[in-house]
Amino acid sequence: MNTEILITLVILLCAVVFYSTTWMNMTATSLLILAALYLSGIVSVSELFVNLVNSSTLLVIFMFIISGSLLKSGASAFIGNCLLWHAVSEKQIVMRLLLLSMLLSAFFSNMATAAVVATFAVGIAKSNKAYRLPKMTMSIAVGSILGGMLTIIGVSGNVMVRTFLEEAGAGTVGFWDFGKIGLPLCITGYIYMYFIGYRLSPSQSVTESAINDTEKQDNVYRKGQCIFTLMVFASVVICMMLENIIHLPIHMAAFFGSLVLILSRTVTEKEAFSYVNWPTTLMFASLLTLGAAISKSGAAPLISDTFLRLFGEETNKTFILVVFFVLIVIITQFMSNGATAAVFYPIGLSVAQQLNVSPVAALMMVCVAAGSSFATPMATPLNAYLMSVSGCRFSDYMKVGVPLLLLTTIVCVILCPLIWRIG
Repeated sequence: MNTEILITLVILLCAVVFYSTTWMNMTATSLLILAALYLSGIVSVSELFVNLVNSSTLLVIFMFIISGSLLKSGASAFIGNCLLWHAVSEKQIVMRLLLLSMLLSAFFSNMATAAVVATFAVGIAKSNKAYRLPKMTMSIAVGSILGGMLTIIGVSGNVMVRTFLEEAGAGTVGFWDFGKIGLPLCITGYIYMYFIGYRLSPSQSVTESAINDTEKQDNVYRKGQCIFTLMVFASVVICMMLENIIHLPIHMAAFFGSLVLILSRTVTEKEAFSYVNWPTTLMFASLLTLGAAISKSGAAPLISDTFLRLFGEETNKTFILVVFFVLIVIITQFMSNGATAAVFYPIGLSVAQQLNVSPVAALMMVCVAAGSSFATPMATPLNAYLMSVSGCRFSDYMKVGVPLLLLTTIVCVILCPLIWRIG
């Protein structure tokens, strides 16, 4: 193990410890990660802050502004009240938000889905204090992640599967092929959240969250402003859903939506900046930089290569793929799911060729494993965003996510070899 890999793994360990405890605040931890990566020479100056303008980071910033405008106009409370229709318990609301998240994330970015649906959840929590925001946002996180596995456009990593397969001349996958494993996972996730996940979700009252952050604002319902804001919001959502047709990236759709709100003075300049959770934004950037450093240093390939050397040619092929799946599931909890997918797709293709198994089956298992980012806030930007919105703790994600990881792993290792024949 070379020095760069060792230093990167130490920084990763420190990031996990500091983000999961109260030893150091979020901003200090994020800055410390960037400082350590730079001082160690792993990341150059030109690479250090590049993720502050990453598309995911920009999407979060602009969605904060749009969400703030929905709160200010009373639109989020209005939609939240619609979701409350005929609901008699908090659990019903949680499950409705879960289903809505699954449906939306199947057709556009799970990060955008989380940001959109979280706005509704905040509106519900503001209108009825009996409904706890942490429980609602945890279901949104699970639904947004699982729903992204239903179609080829659900997550950017899904499209990469087809690209790698076609470039290698190993076949291809269609729009709904992901649903063959995505739908069973969504059903499993729904059952889990209904019977187990809901009880494990954080039940504490929200203290420092978007609810309290917006209490100072004038949240009186304004009909005209509410309608206009909803129109802008709907336009942004439609553009996100049609991203591959109109060729407008989702973060640019959010940008233009924010621009319209500011130009129309629906949101003032001061309000736009106040709506953005800057500690969360900085955390996004630092974790994306750390994920890139893990790939650059060779830490992830080293782990996988070491893993493959542990098995001989006589070892059962399915067993090797299952262990490989579990390895990726573990790594993706501490590394951006997009970066994890990018690192392990070529490795998975190589493993499939060496074992003489179906490349489609191998890459689909890699895709699902890399996307199973339930257990930590750093596994995917949407988890970190929802943590900042709801006041959830690092340990809350572990409590809900680890059992769900075990369930999804069992479902995948049973169904993937059956759906896409290994031999």
